[in-house]
Amino acid sequence: MKNQYSENGDITEILDSFGSYLSQKGRSENTKKTYCGVLQSFFIWLESHGKFNKEVNKEDVQAYISHLQGEQRSFSTIKKIINTINTYAKSINRLDLTQDIQYEKGENDKAAFVPEILSEQEVKNLLNEIEAAGNKRNTAIIYTLLETGIRVSELCSLNTSDLKLNEKNQTGQLIIRSKQEANNRTIPLTRSVVQHLKEYLNSRDDQEEALFLSNYQKRIAARTVQHTLKQFGVHPHKLRHTFCYNLVQKGLDLSIVAQLAGHSDTNLIKQYLKFEMDNNTNDEKYA
Repeated sequence: MKNQYSENGDITEILDSFGSYLSQKGRSENTKKTYCGVLQSFFIWLESHGKFNKEVNKEDVQAYISHLQGEQRSFSTIKKIINTINTYAKSINRLDLTQDIQYEKGENDKAAFVPEILSEQEVKNLLNEIEAAGNKRNTAIIYTLLETGIRVSELCSLNTSDLKLNEKNQTGQLIIRSKQEANNRTIPLTRSVVQHLKEYLNSRDDQEEALFLSNYQKRIAARTVQHTLKQFGVHPHKLRHTFCYNLVQKGLDLSIVAQLAGHSDTNLIKQYLKFEMDNNTNDEKYA
């Protein structure tokens, strides 16, 4: 394989190639900008030490990380830089560049927010499993939680009147009501959610106002939903995190993601951007 650090290459060419790799992996423009910025700083440091136009090895990466620690960069920042270089190493089939890189966590560094996210394959497996089980209510519940990001308490409070379906194009909306009407929010529904909600509602012959009922024909309880999800090895928070993470990765404006998730503070949504940088071991998992 041609060395990416050959004398015929320059930083711009390598960054362009890396950006194309990230695009192929479905990374958002924000992520590409961040990754390429981090990698560019590494290359500039290499160039200033006369190491850019030669075969760069793990020792050079280790020297850079040690340099950053000498500048008292935070643990989270250094970890993001390593993750970026690791992603680049994968793009050129040089995983040895970041193997066993050593770095220390400072005493004052706080633990990073690490949401649990379902990978694309894990989502497929979950949906296949729940559909194979054949329970229309449980299938509708999991699709709703996964593709709207609502909380279990919000799901249990839903009434059939909160579901607005468009029969013409098989789409719809879900109104999530708050104690303060001004805080109500409306979430668009995908065709798959609409399909499974309709199948569930068509299987019912009652007049109850609750959208989801227990086996005793009463409004479903949060404990019942949690027990159902546990049977399929998933926690409701994981479905909510997956919903938010996927929207952020697609490049949706953070304020819109916050609104859909019912967060008043966009800083909570920004954590998903940080998580994407921190997600080293599962880098290809969400590509």
